[in-house]
Amino acid sequence: MKKLMLLFFSALLLVACTDNSNNDELKAYVSDFENSGFINNSNQIIVLSEEGIRISSHVQRGKSHRKSNIDKVLEKENIPLTQQFNKVYKDATIKTDGSKYYVTLDENIKLEFEKVGLRIIEDPEGVEYYTQEYSEEN
Repeated sequence: MKKLMLLFFSALLLVACTDNSNNDELKAYVSDFENSGFINNSNQIIVLSEEGIRISSHVQRGKSHRKSNIDKVLEKENIPLTQQFNKVYKDATIKTDGSKYYVTLDENIKLEFEKVGLRIIEDPEGVEYYTQEYSEEN
């Protein structure tokens, strides 16, 4: 009986380790940021275009929401809390590894996101960003 249970649990473990369907769904692609990009509930946007990576913020920032990756960009750019922001970083890059995105806007601004759903990414602060578009990779 013990051998049978051990065999059963070993088979379950093997199936769990080889089932990549969920992992493939959450694979990060640079193209995920193309077209409409991603927007969070505070109306902050990050999008990849032919010109570079555009960061936009059309909200009065303050204590009403968690500090997002984009809030950190605005702080590094010394943008006042009440000022809107829209900038294209021309030499920016996006690299991926598994479900992670590593965005470098310039030598002082580096961001990280993780794909947590088909059209959802999350920054390290737990702020979620959504896209209307499906990646062409999927």
